[in-house]
Amino acid sequence: RSSRSSDDVSVAFYVYMSTTMTNIGGHHTLVFDAVKLNIGNGYHPISGTFIVPIRGVYVFSLSVRVIDGSYHSLELVRNGYVVGAVYASAGNPASSTSATTIQVEEGDELFVRTKMDYNNGTIYSNEYGYTSFAGWKLN
Repeated sequence: RSSRSSDDVSVAFYVYMSTTMTNIGGHHTLVFDAVKLNIGNGYHPISGTFIVPIRGVYVFSLSVRVIDGSYHSLELVRNGYVVGAVYASAGNPASSTSATTIQVEEGDELFVRTKMDYNNGTIYSNEYGYTSFAGWKLN
């Protein structure tokens, strides 16, 4: 049996959308299909869901990029409740990022979706700026 406590175990992920999405409705779950880091295997790219592998305090970051008069608000949802949000609006390409620090339990499910309102136009994601989702365990 390992003598390491859950405080010693690393969990971190960084994922982004590999394509641009247009005319997305409200409460649409975003699937971040480009997985660049997934230590602990908590992020599931088929569903777009992060399932907490080890309880602790985590930081979650959301970034959204929009273009050409588009505006979008994204929500970070934990077990059905909104725990974070980010909003971006642009006449030209623009991006916004937010971070949320919360205590989570093993098995909690987190995902990113569009807000029910405040969505119009294109969510942009390419090598000049990605719409992304990241998280890491602090302790």
